[in-house]
Amino acid sequence: MRGVGVHLVSDVNVKPVSEYAPEDAALLCSVGRLICAWTMLEQSLEAKIGMMRDAMGDVRTVGARTRPSMSKLMTELRTMVAMRDRRNASALTEISAIERDMQRIDRFRALIIQGFQQPEPGGFACRDLRNNQIHVSLDQLEGEISALEEVAQRLLAV
Repeated sequence: MRGVGVHLVSDVNVKPVSEYAPEDAALLCSVGRLICAWTMLEQSLEAKIGMMRDAMGDVRTVGARTRPSMSKLMTELRTMVAMRDRRNASALTEISAIERDMQRIDRFRALIIQGFQQPEPGGFACRDLRNNQIHVSLDQLEGEISALEEVAQRLLAV
C-alpha cells in the first residue's frame, strides 16, 4: 500500500529544465544574471565598508563570524557616513533613496526566486506570496537587472 503523499507526488507532471526550449535560454540566463547582480552588490557593499573602516583606522573585518545581512551592511554604511559627513546630510539622503530602491528590487528578486513557475511567451509565470499568478516579462527582468546595477554604482559613489 502506497502512502497518500507518495501517490500525489507521482501524479505531478514537472518538466525538467533540460527540456526547456532554446528560446527560454535568454530568460533563464537573465534570472541567473539577476541573482549574480544582487550577490555582486552585496560583495561591493562589504568591500566599500571595509575600505571605509581602513580609512577611519578600524581594522576589523566585515562580518568576521557570519556573513552580515544586507540590512546590517546598510546600517553600518549609514553610521559610517554619518560619522564621516557630520555636516552634510546629502549622503544620508542618498543612502535612504538607495535603500528604498534596494527593497523594491529585493521584493522582485524574491518573487523570481521563490515564485518562479514556468516560462511563458515573452517571459515567465510566477506566484506571489498571496498565490496570485503574475506574468513577468523578459523586458521587466532586464529593467530590474539594470536598476540593480545602477543602485550598485550609486552605492559605491556615496
